[in-house]
Amino acid sequence: MLRHALPLLVAWTCGCAPALSTLQPAHVAPKGHVQAELGMDVSIPTGTLASVVDAGAVLAEAAASRELSEGERRTLFEAGGALALNPPSVTPHLGIGYTALDAWEINLRYSVSALRLGTRYQLLKGDEHGVDLTAGVGFGYYVMGFPVGNLLDLVELTDFTRWQIDLPLQIGKAGTWYRVWSGPRLMLTSFGTELVMNLPAFTGYGGEREIASFSGTGLYLGGQVGVALGYKHVFFGFELTLAQLFSTGELAALGKPVAEIDLDSFIVYPTLGLMGEF
Repeated sequence: MLRHALPLLVAWTCGCAPALSTLQPAHVAPKGHVQAELGMDVSIPTGTLASVVDAGAVLAEAAASRELSEGERRTLFEAGGALALNPPSVTPHLGIGYTALDAWEINLRYSVSALRLGTRYQLLKGDEHGVDLTAGVGFGYYVMGFPVGNLLDLVELTDFTRWQIDLPLQIGKAGTWYRVWSGPRLMLTSFGTELVMNLPAFTGYGGEREIASFSGTGLYLGGQVGVALGYKHVFFGFELTLAQLFSTGELAALGKPVAEIDLDSFIVYPTLGLMGEF
């Protein structure tokens, strides 16, 4: 599974993959207080995404010694599009939430080149109902142009943009020394990028440059569970999100559609980090 991507997982820190983690307990802080988190996510795509990227990595190696066919070049573009949608990546993030009114929180999160503005409302409180339950909504915006040379060598993504909306819903419990939470994970994303392929020059095959575009939508549907241990104000947390990605995209060259691309895949998404409530 994604055998060519191991160096990328170790060395590439990228904000391109959507942040599926929350690293938040199922309650909001008391009015006038804050919750904060500092963590690291690992995005591990499987299935179609992994297969497409593997095929692209093989062709990137082959391009050093021979001319690629039209179909092989399209496969390379598809691999670049897969990396734009949900690459294997390690993504740090920092978030803070402020309880402006009783049970109502506004929050802001930064992950590499992405900003997310959200809000949560606590529907059930542990001291009254036995469990905590919060529901919310978040809006995220990404802007990034980055090379994927770590894996494909030949393809660069430019003019990358992504919008997303997510609907967090969490149920859990909290005590002086622990937090536990779980819930569904639902996120809708819209993305677009220009892909530039710089083919190598060698005898009989001289330095070509091809440009295509890739755009589409994706729906992440799954669930997550988290646990944090600590004392009073500071906790060390682990969260695991498992989500099915339903995605459709269009690859175009010279302004004309070339292919519809199906990148439905299963995403494994573990997270580690520090959580605080002050």
